[in-house]
Amino acid sequence: MVHHDVLRQSVLILTGVIFTFYACWTLFRPHSLARILGYQLNNHNAKSEFHAIYIGVFLAQAVLCVFAGLHIEQVLLGDLVAIFVLSQPVGRIVALFRNGFPKRQLRLITITEIVGGILLLLIRPSLAL
Repeated sequence: MVHHDVLRQSVLILTGVIFTFYACWTLFRPHSLARILGYQLNNHNAKSEFHAIYIGVFLAQAVLCVFAGLHIEQVLLGDLVAIFVLSQPVGRIVALFRNGFPKRQLRLITITEIVGGILLLLIRPSLAL
């Protein structure tokens, strides 16, 4: 483990920026993101669910990231960010056994989720010593 406040803050804030980026992409170009991720937004329910996750949940995660980054001394907040980030690839394990690895951009996103979540668990604030 590494104990470094600024590094942990940077990873938290960067994670929040990434969630905000995807939320904005969904807000302004939902069909573009959906196509890359393999979704078809072809009915009201699909559009509602896609927006709920990629705008609502992702913005909530971004707020948690920023809050955790600003309150680095509250270790649990950053660890909750890591749990949320890592829960996505954990959920993908079901699809892995049913359908194999994700393709193209989603494979890169999955790797980024794993690396980011693990980094947050390995980089501890110096206050946690």
